[in-house]
Amino acid sequence: MSQKQKTLFEAFSQRARVAKQGEVAMIVIDGGGAMIVAMDEYMVAHKWAQSRLSSGNVVSDRGRFLEQFQVMVARPGSFAGTKGNDRQLYKMAKAMRAAGHDLGEWMLPPELKVNKLVDPDDIKKPKPKEEPADPSAPSADGKAPE
Repeated sequence: MSQKQKTLFEAFSQRARVAKQGEVAMIVIDGGGAMIVAMDEYMVAHKWAQSRLSSGNVVSDRGRFLEQFQVMVARPGSFAGTKGNDRQLYKMAKAMRAAGHDLGEWMLPPELKVNKLVDPDDIKKPKPKEEPADPSAPSADGKAPE
């Protein structure tokens, strides 16, 4: 009697749990840490992994599944690291906060861990430079320079 081969998702989820929380999904891997991904991205990766066969190597299968995510926030010491650009991580941090997560526990850029989230566009905007004072102009008290 032949044994049915596992799908990639079955092999991945053998030692992993997924908690769906609003717009995010938290993946907790036994001995591999925790990651948070967007729910819509998780559903696409889940369907993709259901259609692939397992390689038989748990570590390889975990890696193949986690490679499917464009944006992922990990806890320190996790199997995979945080990935995504500033704009994507900002949106993920907002969704994580809405789901009740403490952002300080996750590997995020420092400006996203503060109590009030800072929009990445606001961080990168250069502040207008003040023009140097004209030395021949009168001072604030109305006296001309000597």
